Amino acid sequence: MRPPHPSCTAALAALSASGLVALALARSGDATLRFPPDEPPCTGVPVWRVDLDHAGVDELSLLPGVGPRLAARIVEDRARRGAFGGAQGLDRVPGVGPSLIERVRPFVR
Repeated sequence: MRPPHPSCTAALAALSASGLVALALARSGDATLRFPPDEPPCTGVPVWRVDLDHAGVDELSLLPGVGPRLAARIVEDRARRGAFGGAQGLDRVPGVGPSLIERVRPFVR
């Protein structure tokens, strides 16, 4: 077996040293996250929202649990029967049930 190339050995040594420094810094600091007084912590609600009454297949496919085929059924249902008026209106689309509605609710308007 050949010994590793000197540049590889140096790179691994530098990577290892930087990992040790990062670990030491993480352990020495306070692990509590702090937020500026004018900036609240993340609430878990996404910043973007999909408009169910105007979004196309591509945009609807971004919703959790909604693939391209279900997105196409949503668009088709909206074209035939009109606006949904919110997440609860999705229950009329075949393949959409209460659990999916709850999954997408934070992401729609």
